[in-house]
Formats: sequence, C-alpha cells, structure tokens
Amino acid sequence: MTNLKKNLTLSLAATAVLLLTAGQAHAQSGSRLCGFISTDTPGKVGLLYEARTKDASYKKQCDEAISKMKHKIDTTAELKAKNWQEVKRWSCEDVGNKGFVNQGESADICDKMEAKVGYKVVKKGPATAEYTKQ
Repeated sequence: MTNLKKNLTLSLAATAVLLLTAGQAHAQSGSRLCGFISTDTPGKVGLLYEARTKDASYKKQCDEAISKMKHKIDTTAELKAKNWQEVKRWSCEDVGNKGFVNQGESADICDKMEAKVGYKVVKKGPATAEYTKQ
C-alpha cells in the first residue's frame, strides 16, 4: 500500500470515529451529587455538590458538603420553609430526573456543573434550570 493510500485510509477511519461519537451524550463518568433537593412545589431547588468517585476523599467531601448545606438550610428562613430530601452520592441523571430538566434535555445535570463546587440549581416551570455557584 502506498503512503497516500495509508494516509487516506487513516483519515477516513478517524473521520468515521468522530462522526459516530459527535452526537452521543457523555455522562460525567465517576461524578456523584451530594446535598439536598426540594421538588414538592412547582419550583424545584437543589443545593448540590458534584464529587468525583476517583478522589480518595470522595465520601468525606460529600459528607462535608451535606453538613454545610444542612446548616445553610437550618439558618435561612426561606430555605427552612421548604421540604428537603437528602441527596447522598446520587447519579447526576437521578437528580436531573427529579424535575430539574425539561423533556428532551439530557438528565445529566453535571454537564452544567463544575466538580468540587457547590451549586444552587433552580428550575421554575418550563424555563431551563439556572445554576449558580455558591
């Protein structure tokens, strides 16, 4: 095989791989969410922290994030008035499917978050959820 044919074959193979993978959704591998969600009203609220399971301190990070968020809920009247469910190492999709995404959107809400950062996620009606770093 000549060099030209080899290069053309490799180029076509690389293009095919890119085309096949470009449209696929990729979940945040190894990401889990910790914190609290309030989903019993039309407006959904999440106080969430994205941790990475590969980190040696993964469980400790989650426990500390939950503790800090619990304190914030207990000391903020507006938050304390809501009914909260604890999120302890849930998948990003499991939380997203609790009402934080619209039909047709990816349930992997970690795609819109940065790992090791606390977020307040607010979803009101049909609008797209808002993500605010805390």
